[in-house]
Amino acid sequence: MITEKGATALIDRKLRRNDLIGKKCRALRDIRNGSGQGISAGSICTIKDVVRGHGFIIQTEKCPHCGQYAYVTHVARNDLDLLIQEV
Repeated sequence: MITEKGATALIDRKLRRNDLIGKKCRALRDIRNGSGQGISAGSICTIKDVVRGHGFIIQTEKCPHCGQYAYVTHVARNDLDLLIQEV
């Protein structure tokens, strides 16, 4: 794991739900929800919730042009990289 500013790391299974909510992550592949909203690989997202047995609920940042964002559920842990935030 790299600890430099802006580095990424796999999401460790030891991290609990409360430790992950609100953290930033990067999508490793294209992800799409049931209503057709999509997230491109490399997009920065925020973890909104972690549901045991169902994966992550993530949300993208609002588009600066149109204000839309994507909200995707059932995202697998291995589809995301956790962004390490330096204080």
